[in-house]
Amino acid sequence: MIHQSVQLYSIDFEQIYKRKNFSTPKNYLDFIDNYIKFLAKNRKFMESQIRRLEGGLTTLAKAQEDTEILSQDLAIKNAEIAEKKKVVEELIEDIKQKSEVASKQMEVAAEKKAYLDVQSVIIAQEEAEASKALEEAVPALEAAKDALNNISSKDIGEIKALPQPPEVIQKVCTMCYYMYPKAVADDTWGSVKLKLIGDMQLLTNLKEY
Repeated sequence: MIHQSVQLYSIDFEQIYKRKNFSTPKNYLDFIDNYIKFLAKNRKFMESQIRRLEGGLTTLAKAQEDTEILSQDLAIKNAEIAEKKKVVEELIEDIKQKSEVASKQMEVAAEKKAYLDVQSVIIAQEEAEASKALEEAVPALEAAKDALNNISSKDIGEIKALPQPPEVIQKVCTMCYYMYPKAVADDTWGSVKLKLIGDMQLLTNLKEY
């Protein structure tokens, strides 16, 4: 049927182009041969495209599997990151609180240091004043020791025999009484006379005081 249609188209070809077209069995056989070659070429191309498509689909399937695995790993990593983030935030908050405490302690320490610096200056001044007073008191102390060496038991006995000694003697004896180990709260002349002047070791105690 195809061969017959060629004859009909050949008539149309001659009328349009004023040229004849001859169709023989050889032309038909050439047509069949060319068609087979064309079909084989296209089949080979289609098979190549199919293999390429199959390879692409296989790659896509593998990529999908890998993506699912990576998604699972990513979910695990995200959970670990969230947990570590929480730990880090708690650590930062703890450091912040400790820093605030340390800052307050540093402020308190600075205040105490400033106070101690002032007190050190005051103590140094008082120590200098005390040293100066002690230096000034040394001559008086030496004079008192010398005067004490000039007092005898007889002198103590005379004071003890006085029912009411002069006021200056009472004051001196009372001051000694306040520093004496056997003194009591009662500082009347009777107590002074009994506890201080009446002590047989009075001179020895005063010299060793």
